[in-house]
Amino acid sequence: MAPHVNYVVNDQGKAIFVQLSVQEWENFLAEHNRLKSLLLFKERLSTAFKEIRQIQKGEKQGTALEEFLNEL
Repeated sequence: MAPHVNYVVNDQGKAIFVQLSVQEWENFLAEHNRLKSLLLFKERLSTAFKEIRQIQKGEKQGTALEEFLNEL
């Protein structure tokens, strides 16, 4: 559902500000943060798959599972 938005316009009728209710603003921020998190996850996953392809091609050295777990 689209938020109810009020526009504040200048003397020429050009929108210069937007007004939202506090609830709609909080909903917007929550959705914005959710989408940022998803984008970061997608970028990290993409990087991981690129690294996997590099390891498979022998372009990059992989880490053994035991070594990885010992680093934790």
